[in-house]
Amino acid sequence: MEAAPVPDIEIYTRTWCPYCAKAKTLLRAKNLTWREVDITLDVERQEEMIARAGQRTVPQIFINGDHVGGYDDLARLNATGELDRRLGNTPTTLDKLYDVAVVGGGPAGLTAAMYAARKSLSTLLVAGDVGGQLGTTRDVANYPGCDLILGPDLVQRLFVQTQRYEIHQLIGERVTGVRIDGRTKILDLESGREVRTLTLIIASGVQKRRLGVPGEKEFTGHGVFYCSTCDGPLMQDKAVTIVGGGNSALEAAIELEAIASQVFLVAMEGLTGDGVLQDKVTANPRIHVWNRHTITAIHGSEHIEAVTVADVASGAEERLRCDGVFIEIGYMPNTDFVLDLLDTNERGEILVDRRCHTGVRGVFAAGDCTDVHDKQIVIAVAEGATAALSAFEYLVTQA
Repeated sequence: MEAAPVPDIEIYTRTWCPYCAKAKTLLRAKNLTWREVDITLDVERQEEMIARAGQRTVPQIFINGDHVGGYDDLARLNATGELDRRLGNTPTTLDKLYDVAVVGGGPAGLTAAMYAARKSLSTLLVAGDVGGQLGTTRDVANYPGCDLILGPDLVQRLFVQTQRYEIHQLIGERVTGVRIDGRTKILDLESGREVRTLTLIIASGVQKRRLGVPGEKEFTGHGVFYCSTCDGPLMQDKAVTIVGGGNSALEAAIELEAIASQVFLVAMEGLTGDGVLQDKVTANPRIHVWNRHTITAIHGSEHIEAVTVADVASGAEERLRCDGVFIEIGYMPNTDFVLDLLDTNERGEILVDRRCHTGVRGVFAAGDCTDVHDKQIVIAVAEGATAALSAFEYLVTQA
């Protein structure tokens, strides 16, 4: 059989773009190579990308000259098998019964998949992306064995380790529901396909909380952002509003102060982050803090033009002119697809015991989507290993 022609893949990127790193990890997992165009300091290349893609955000990906889009678009093509078809490859089939299916590609999920494969279990990894929240974290200074490492670099190390084992991967795919049929667990996928497995490990992590106000959905990705490190460079010399009062919001304000022309920080419950970060924010004259206020609407036509800010106590409203909104109000677990199956707490976190059992036979959970108290990378990794070993024990004793 004649080999498929080598595809011509171009990726427009910026320095420190976690979604660029995610895209390259996905392509690397498929043994693909690409040409990278770094537009960080190259105005001419930036204009070239905008003209070709019609977008200002990165990454922007082209395959054989055709515009694919950003990371989410690439992942969606991969999940449905369309990417393989475009590349002349045979899409992954899902007609077997797996020993273990792992949902989630963060530290817990990658570790669980690796440990399961090391036990010679047929293993499938289903993940919306590779890295999860760690993939959008800049500096990691508390991971054992690494004095200081970028989040995407640590993700890459974990992912490279998993590549040494036979792990089937569905990157870019999302699970929409789980059913139980005897000992078999059936995963319904967003693409319309399904996965059958004897054991299931849920390591689906968390996602950024949304405000749920008019204008948020319409401007998401076009002025409304959820990662200041990723999209802050788009706000050069522009006015920005940051929503939140915790550590992530305070860090975003400090970071964007050096980029934007003006920074508004809107904190509904006041500043609640670490004292050292509060001191830096309140001492900075370029950061204007609106304590005990909330945003009730985001306004604009083609681009964001203003936000409505309301006093929590009085309800009095005022409009702030700005060009971008960064929402940093915490996280919520990605557990909606199992809420009718598993016991969760009031936050939607899956209840687990010390061995990562969920209470449903053959179903385990690990990482930030569970009620484990401390949300740390090293704990997620340990929980992922524990869940895989518990799944192995279940399979051995139930055989």
